Amino acid sequence: MQVSPSGPNESCEFYDRTVGICRITHFTDLAGREQFLLKGNGCVIQVFCTGMSLLAREPVKLSFIIDSLDEFQAKLKTLQRAQRVYDPQAAADIPEWTRHSLALRNALVALDCHDAKLSYFETARFIYGEERAREAWDSPSRAMKDEMRRALARGRDLRDGGYATLLGPVENALLLA
Repeated sequence: MQVSPSGPNESCEFYDRTVGICRITHFTDLAGREQFLLKGNGCVIQVFCTGMSLLAREPVKLSFIIDSLDEFQAKLKTLQRAQRVYDPQAAADIPEWTRHSLALRNALVALDCHDAKLSYFETARFIYGEERAREAWDSPSRAMKDEMRRALARGRDLRDGGYATLLGPVENALLLA
């Protein structure tokens, strides 16, 4: 998105609707590039902004930019995802969990459970349910116990800055919330 000043009495539908319906997470890297995660209607899209800062005090307008044909298909997919975020009639899809996304989810769950002073067993019970956690804990295998330890370590890593690797192709950039 290109961010530019809006004219007097000019409103920006992108901005107004986004602020009205989305949960917005803002990141700025050391080069000053802004990124947003827009969460709404069961969907999430990542938006890179150029031009003015959205945190500027003056009113802004947003424009969607396609600046090369090489990017056309990727940007079209982004627009389709954005449509789902902004369309109140769009049904939110049930997410398809991959092994990687489940590991990330479990890492954050383990971190939250740890912060709530829950044990590894209670964390496993929260993630897998009472029966499966009890079965694993009562068996001689340490697989689930080790998994809970690794999940907590990964959660701590994400909390302590590792989340930046999930935000995209910006290399060696420390992202600040």
